[in-house]
Amino acid sequence: MTARALLRFDGASARRGRLVPIFAAGFALASVGVTLAGLSAGGAVVVQGFARTSVSLLQLTLWTVPLLSLLLGAVSGAECTELEFLTALPLPRAQIVVSRWAAWSLALTVALVAGFGAAGVVIGILAGSADVARYLALIGVATLLVSASLAIGLWIGIAARSRARAVGFAVLVWFVLVVGADLTAIALLSVLPAPAASWSLVFLLTANPVDSARALGLGLFQADVVAGPTGAALHRLLGGPGAVVVLAGLIAWTIVPLRLAGRRFERQDL
Repeated sequence: MTARALLRFDGASARRGRLVPIFAAGFALASVGVTLAGLSAGGAVVVQGFARTSVSLLQLTLWTVPLLSLLLGAVSGAECTELEFLTALPLPRAQIVVSRWAAWSLALTVALVAGFGAAGVVIGILAGSADVARYLALIGVATLLVSASLAIGLWIGIAARSRARAVGFAVLVWFVLVVGADLTAIALLSVLPAPAASWSLVFLLTANPVDSARALGLGLFQADVVAGPTGAALHRLLGGPGAVVVLAGLIAWTIVPLRLAGRRFERQDL
């Protein structure tokens, strides 16, 4: 019962904030805008269907969702050290971390589904329902990315203990995950022999939740041609089983940081 009460407490905190509703509205508008962005030479709006539009929506997700999730997780993790009254409850401290992760994951998932849902309604009305099942799977991949980014953010926040430091580290981690890994992949391609570079890129893919989500999302729509060097290497070396490997790695990016954050919080002196 105490764990349920804690989850309701964290859920109420997530609902009271303005950031999630603003993100939901902004992401929905941006998603619809991306859906309607294609204009023909005659000026008529062209909606290209779920498959091609989803690639653009995936890129929007990969840039915005990890940043917001990392920042929210980092701030929420830093605030854990200020909740001495919660640590007095008869439950492990790790439960506090899990509860915060669950509450924010649910809130951000609802916002994400609202955005994808708005775009999906527009696509369905104007372009039909072809590939809708893969579109729903893409929402699932985005949800896994939210979960992983929040877990990493919580770990950062609990380790940093200060909101300012947590936000700074979260932005740095976001830059490394979104930009730095691809720059490393390009560098490896230019200096390593083909077989060695391919296996190194596969490791980079599974070691980066953003790249994992990119490869899974593009793979849903058979878009590995534009998946970048890491996605191409995975497709060439692992084929079908590679998706299972990447999916397992993305799930691990939630479980491992969450456990590390819980253990770190249990050892901290408040």
